[in-house]
Amino acid sequence: MSIFSNYMRLGGMVEGLGDEEIPWWLAPYVRDFAALAKSSALIDAQRKATSVEPALVPLIGRLVQTAAVARVAAHVKGDGITAAVSTTLNAELEEYCGTPPRPHHIDQAGLAVALIAASLEANDPAKLALVAQAERLQRLRGQLTAAA
Repeated sequence: MSIFSNYMRLGGMVEGLGDEEIPWWLAPYVRDFAALAKSSALIDAQRKATSVEPALVPLIGRLVQTAAVARVAAHVKGDGITAAVSTTLNAELEEYCGTPPRPHHIDQAGLAVALIAASLEANDPAKLALVAQAERLQRLRGQLTAAA
């Protein structure tokens, strides 16, 4: 059960297919219970448990802090600040995902960005910046999948 405690500390639980809650890292893999039961997602996660990216937690903290700057930029009405927020988010995610991008890191970063953005109100300026990054990561993920 250490796999659950390791991953749950990073982001907690999210809503699953119904009223149940599942660990945040498992959410992208869950389509239905039968598919999950047939899959090896938990075994794969167990194997990767020793290689959990310690950089993920600080990345999430930096994303949240940078997104908070987007709120300031909206009040200051500074286009330069808004562009800097976007550039900073992009740089943080690029550094985490690597060159060439590692698919597992893209999945982790995409889920982290999506969860942060989903927790914000629709009119929050930070949400716009985070959604743009989530869309960029989704495109990158699609490109890697198509190339493979």
